[in-house]
Amino acid sequence: MDHSQASTGPDPIKRPRVPAWSLFQIRDYRYLWSSAALNNTCMFMDVVVLALLVLKLTDSAWWVALVGSLRFMPWLIFGIFAGLIADRVNRWRVMVASRSINVLVMIVLLVLLVTDWLQLWHLLITTLVLGWAFVTDVPSRHSFIYDLVGQQNVVRAMSLETITFTIGTIVGPLMAGLLIEVADFTGAYLFLMSVYVLAVFTIIRVKSRISRSSTGQQPLLQSFAGGLRYSLQNSTIRGVLIITLIMNFMGFSAMQMFPVVAKDHLEVGPGLTGILISAHGIGSLLGASLMVYIGATRYHGRIFALGSSLYLAGLLFFALSPWYPLSFVMLMVVGLGTAGFGTMQSTIILISATPERRGMALGVLGLCIGVGPLGMIQMGAVASLLNPQVAIGISAVTGLFLMVLVIMLTPLVWRPTATGTDSLESSEDSATGSSVPELTQGDGGGGSPQEGLPQA
Repeated sequence: MDHSQASTGPDPIKRPRVPAWSLFQIRDYRYLWSSAALNNTCMFMDVVVLALLVLKLTDSAWWVALVGSLRFMPWLIFGIFAGLIADRVNRWRVMVASRSINVLVMIVLLVLLVTDWLQLWHLLITTLVLGWAFVTDVPSRHSFIYDLVGQQNVVRAMSLETITFTIGTIVGPLMAGLLIEVADFTGAYLFLMSVYVLAVFTIIRVKSRISRSSTGQQPLLQSFAGGLRYSLQNSTIRGVLIITLIMNFMGFSAMQMFPVVAKDHLEVGPGLTGILISAHGIGSLLGASLMVYIGATRYHGRIFALGSSLYLAGLLFFALSPWYPLSFVMLMVVGLGTAGFGTMQSTIILISATPERRGMALGVLGLCIGVGPLGMIQMGAVASLLNPQVAIGISAVTGLFLMVLVIMLTPLVWRPTATGTDSLESSEDSATGSSVPELTQGDGGGGSPQEGLPQA
């Protein structure tokens, strides 16, 4: 059997648990991870390049904030439909298409820059397109990762996925500043186009073609309504969705205030501001690396809730800090919390959801992520009325209070994470009064390699 191929069935049930870095022995996972690292580095680089380009065109911080929020607005508008796509379309094709769209957008922007035709409305449209491509990619990629590595290794795989984002947050902004300084915006977009092309090439090298789930046979509206109802009725998934709403509205919206706090409150220049903000990436990298070695756990919700609470607590003390060194340490704590939150957010849903609802549940998660731009608007309004530190502090305290309620009212912390298959069989057992049959290694999907990990 060709072990470079993953199962063609929708849900490989069980694979052997392996050391974290052994996942890179899986040829397809290696290419998938590399493509994600390239894609995320470009995304965070493009965010900085775009902000500086808009500032150059408009000399307006308001336009910078508005254009930046458009990158995340598709989460709110299109997130749930991206989950439908993940359940109804070949996921590998979705990933190839989304990365190809990124290349096309970079080519368009590069041509507009070279011909000196670039206007603000071009950036508005292209930013929305890039955001749409990213939102479409995420549910398909995360579902593909689960199908590729299996439930036993999904925590480590998602920890390594978090590391790709961390790499992007550190390397992307540094490359943006360097290239703009050396080669202006034309050179920056030429570099972005080249790396996006490399991301397309690496994802094309993935050989696995995991089939879509049975949801694809259902009418669109029926699938939409059923998936939304399922996500809200599952108490574990519901808890993840509520915490995601809290974190994106109260927590992550504060990140846009970090440079303002550094300049106006801590009174440091651009160089020290950049170093201060990098503390978040350093903390996230340390946290994600720790998640890799923690690996398997039955209580994923505890790490998820702890990471979320740690983020909000670090944010509160960052707002209260009068000293630069303490602020640096607090942003590292924020980064540690981000790692716990980011790793377990999708992991819990991937484990808890049934195979045919997995992509849809991730789409509902995307809808919750979409409140981020609304949080940015409220954060900016409070900061304008009072000051950034007060705005951050109010959001952090409110978020911590809501976190306590969620922890008390959901099973995230108190129960082990149940698999979607276990939940489904338990439900059927309760209804019929019959015993639950023991799971077997095969999934009936056409030859899953259960004896060991696929090798390069």
